[in-house]
Amino acid sequence: MIDRTIIHVLSHNVVMAHLSSGKNSIAFGKGIGFKKTPGMMIGEGEITQEFLLHTSEVLKNYEQILNAVDVKIIGITEEVIAYAQSMLEGDFSETIHASLVDHINFAVERQKRGIFITNPFAYEIGYMYPEEYKVAKKAVEFLNEHLDVKLPEDEVAFLTMHFNSARKKEQASDSLAVVRVVSQTIESAKELGFNFDDSFSTLRFISHLKGVIERVKQKKTLQNSLLSKIKEEYGDTYVKAKVLSLMLSDSLQLEVPDDETGYLTMHLERLLQRTEV
Repeated sequence: MIDRTIIHVLSHNVVMAHLSSGKNSIAFGKGIGFKKTPGMMIGEGEITQEFLLHTSEVLKNYEQILNAVDVKIIGITEEVIAYAQSMLEGDFSETIHASLVDHINFAVERQKRGIFITNPFAYEIGYMYPEEYKVAKKAVEFLNEHLDVKLPEDEVAFLTMHFNSARKKEQASDSLAVVRVVSQTIESAKELGFNFDDSFSTLRFISHLKGVIERVKQKKTLQNSLLSKIKEEYGDTYVKAKVLSLMLSDSLQLEVPDDETGYLTMHLERLLQRTEV
């Protein structure tokens, strides 16, 4: 049986604990921190969720956050992380604890000073990561209520990227690079005469485009047995899809094969047909 000693009380529902195994953790439970002080023990029965801080680097970063950020912001952010983890499949990367606290702390400071930062990719992010976006929307509402702030709508997109990166265990900049390529491709498609709205066709196109990028990067592209027929029946749209594929190849520095261009053609054709209805 592992004993847990409280190091920091972050809120009534969140504490940081030291385990007898030598690890540190962020532990969650209704009332787990109520009337508790550092040095007191907590039992396993009090814990509903627990995140281990495995590496010394992560622990060092978190300790720096503890010394620099209001403990209320830390506690509320940890409750947001616990909520997101409970709603989204897969274990989160432990780095989200320091990175999200840091992000939200600066977001709160900016809001209080009347400084607002827009997210130029909010539209694409909402379509690309709908599960994380839905959770992020609830998270921003929770932050506004419990921190007495009014964070802008763009924060939903920023939190979405943090959740997505934590699920994939990658840097937020890597996920953002994919979003940027999708955004550039959509802008190019608009210049070629395609329209994007809130329709299911737009959702499918953006989801497919994200898939193309991931497959090309992983070198696991799809075969397309209907490619010749697609070229024959949708020649004009195929030419435009080829233009987009070449742009994607340039952005990714990887070849987008004709088979993938064929599938892209079909999604573009659906957008055209919807516009013409």
